[in-house]
Amino acid sequence: MTPATRNVALPDGPPVEEIITNFDEALVCLRGHIPEEITFGAGQVVDATGRESYAEGSTGRFVSQGAAEMVQSAMFRAGASVVNRRDPQILVTETQWGIRDIQRQIPVNFFISGSINSLDFIPGGGGSVEIGGVGPRYRQSRILIGLDLSLTDAFTGRILASVPLQRQIFSREVGFSAGRFFGDTLLSLDAGGQEREAVHFVLRQMLNLATFELLGQLVPENQYRECRVLIEPFTGRIETQRSATDNFIRSAMSTASEGGAQTQAGAPAAQPRAAVSAGQPSADETRIAAAASVDGQIKALVDRATIAAVRAISAAAEAKGSDSSNRAAKTAEAVQLARAAVQILQRAAELGLSGAEGDAAAVVVQRAMEDAMGVYAEIQAETPQSPALEEPLEQAVPPDDASPSGPPPHANAIPGGPGALTQPSPMIAPSLDGANGSQDTELLFGSP
Repeated sequence: MTPATRNVALPDGPPVEEIITNFDEALVCLRGHIPEEITFGAGQVVDATGRESYAEGSTGRFVSQGAAEMVQSAMFRAGASVVNRRDPQILVTETQWGIRDIQRQIPVNFFISGSINSLDFIPGGGGSVEIGGVGPRYRQSRILIGLDLSLTDAFTGRILASVPLQRQIFSREVGFSAGRFFGDTLLSLDAGGQEREAVHFVLRQMLNLATFELLGQLVPENQYRECRVLIEPFTGRIETQRSATDNFIRSAMSTASEGGAQTQAGAPAAQPRAAVSAGQPSADETRIAAAASVDGQIKALVDRATIAAVRAISAAAEAKGSDSSNRAAKTAEAVQLARAAVQILQRAAELGLSGAEGDAAAVVVQRAMEDAMGVYAEIQAETPQSPALEEPLEQAVPPDDASPSGPPPHANAIPGGPGALTQPSPMIAPSLDGANGSQDTELLFGSP
């Protein structure tokens, strides 16, 4: 018992040491044969086994959650140029603070990712023999663990090589027991021991082997074979699965080398040859095309808003000179067209409409709203049963996520008039009176 005022003396166990596996020598053998200008990263290597236990005495998940870091260490041991993609939090934070330019980061040419996807407990067997209460016993069991790792070309997303591996983790127990009576006294003796391979150390061995096989696809064949001899005593039959030909891998390496060299020199990374040869646009061309597409949408919306506003002004003028039988219909048409112009202009503003073009369109739409409200005010004064305009036209446009909540509050309102604007409606062109209603719809909102 140690007094409460003193620290407990901690026992000394084995010394801390570097983790060395049977496959590290082969990884070191690859040093100097992987082009330095090619940059690698470790992607996600997730635990997809679904095995975990949180009962008393258990350890939670059976498989390590740090497999990707093991792969990253294996690549570094092989002499590859590795960039850290495991924790981008510092980079993102400093970029948000404005003290770092994220474009100065070295892009990844190839990355390794995959999953640990099987963990099965295989029932074992055993036996015991006793003669006169004395005899040995033996039993064994196994755990089967499997994983899949892939090497991916970061420029194109194409998988260059894949390695599926599995390993049986061996466990056994050996014992000896004896029980004899000496007179009235029973003497019992039991001794034994257990052995089981460390699950996570075996997992590291598998990840190191898989990393060696994937990196070996990017070095000369003779050098790969020379290093492969160092691990043959510790492996079974392994055949790396390639989905790309040797020519494609060499082309990807060439593209990665050019891109890495240009990036280190401060120039933008080269576009992959495979993508260019396939007729795919470059990143700059894609951004230019996207910007041109948005500008085209804005111009089309401005044209439609202007057309709707001009027709609203015309309908309002016709309403002023029409007789009482047609005046209500023309007023409704003017209000609906003005509302359509407001909605279309709002959509153009969301896409980035600004400057002189936006000011000119806004002036025309404002004029259309004023004329539509003016003729509505006149017909309201002449028709006492018409309801008062509850809100300005520019405030009557409902949000995009609004949904109808009941029938219109004013049953006697002019069809399509400002009284009906308090009810949400989808952004569609109104069905105008006359034979050209469908034509107006297509001009305002485009063909379906």
